[in-house]
Amino acid sequence: MYIPLGLTFLLSFIVTKIVVSVAVRREESGFGLDNNSGAVQRMHSKPVPRIGGLAIFISMVFTALYGSAIHATWGSMYSALIMSVFFVFVGGLAEDLSGRVTPVVRMLFMMSAVVFTIYVLSSMNMIRNLEHETLNQFLRYEVIAFIITCFAVVGISNAYNMIDGYNGLSSFTAMVNLLGLLYIGFRLGDFNTMFSAAMLVAAIAGFFVFNYPFGKIFLGDGGSYTIGFLISLISLNLVGRHIGAISPFAVLLLVAYPFTETIFTIFRRKFIHKTRAMQPDCLHLHQLIFSRCFHEKMSLLQKNARVMPIAAIMMIPQTICAIIWYDNTIMILLSLLAYWIFYIYVYVMLIKFKTPLLFKWMAYFLTKKMYINTNLK
Repeated sequence: MYIPLGLTFLLSFIVTKIVVSVAVRREESGFGLDNNSGAVQRMHSKPVPRIGGLAIFISMVFTALYGSAIHATWGSMYSALIMSVFFVFVGGLAEDLSGRVTPVVRMLFMMSAVVFTIYVLSSMNMIRNLEHETLNQFLRYEVIAFIITCFAVVGISNAYNMIDGYNGLSSFTAMVNLLGLLYIGFRLGDFNTMFSAAMLVAAIAGFFVFNYPFGKIFLGDGGSYTIGFLISLISLNLVGRHIGAISPFAVLLLVAYPFTETIFTIFRRKFIHKTRAMQPDCLHLHQLIFSRCFHEKMSLLQKNARVMPIAAIMMIPQTICAIIWYDNTIMILLSLLAYWIFYIYVYVMLIKFKTPLLFKWMAYFLTKKMYINTNLK
C-alpha cells in the first residue's frame, strides 16, 4: 500500500507544480485561469489556475494503471473507482477551461456518471437502508432508490465545489472527511474503503502543498466535483457493505460542513433573499469568516489563508463524533442536530457582526503569530 500511496502523492505534486509553473509563464493567455475579477465570490488578487483537479485525476489514473500492470489485488477495484468518476471530471474540467458549461450540463454529466457507475460498472451501492422500516420499504423500489442516491451524490459533489476558492478550504475539508472514512473502514476491517480513501488523500495532499497557504492553484469544478463524487461513492459502498455495523447517517455526519453549507445556502437564497438558488453571492459562512474575523487592513492573501484554520472548527468536531459513534444511529442523529444548531448560531452571529468568542480566539491566535493587530469587534 505504501508504494501506490507514495506514487499518487508524488505524481500529484509534480503535475500541480507543472500546472502552476506554466500558468505563471502564460498568465496573459488566461487559459485555465480564474479571470473573473468582477465576480462577487472572488477572493484572489490575481488570476489563479483552477485546474488542480487535473493533477488529482492524473495521479489516481497512474496508480490504477500501476496496479493493473503488477496485477495487484486492489487493481480492478481501484480501476473501477477511477472509471466511475471520468464523466464527472470531464464535465468539470470543460467548465474550468472554457467557462461556458452551464450548471445544468454539468449536472447531466454527474447524473450520467451515477448511471454508469451503478448499472454498467456495478461499483456503487445505492441507498437502500435508512434504519427506518417505512423508509426502507420505499427504498426497495429501484426508481426511488436511484433518485435518492443520485440526489445525494450530485448534492455532495456540488457541496465541495461550493466551498472551493479559499486557500486550502475545500481540499482540507475533503482530507478530514476521507481520514474519517479511512478510520471507520479500519474499524470495520474494510480494505477497499481504507485503500480508496488513502489514495484520494495522497492525491489531494500533493495538490494541497500548492493550494495552501499561498493559493497558487485551486481545485476548480473538475477537482471539486471529482472529490465530492468519489467521497460519495466510497461512503455509499462502506455503508452498503456493512449494513447493521455502521449507521447510514455516519457518512452524512462526516460531510456535515459542505452538506449543511449547500442546503442552507439554497434555503437562504430561495426563501430569505428571494433569488435563484444558483445565484452567486458573498454570504457563505466561509466568506463571512473572511470579512468579519480579520482586520480590514490585512492583505487579501493574509486573510484568505486564515479562513481555513478557523473554518476547521466547523469540520473537526463532527468528524470526531462520527468515528466514535459510527455504529450508533441515535448519537449520530443527535450530533447532526447539534451541528446544525451550532452552524445556524455561528452564521447568525457573523451576519450581525458579533463574532463568536471561539472564532475571536482563533483569529487572534493566527494573527498574533504574524504580529498583526486584528482589532476584532
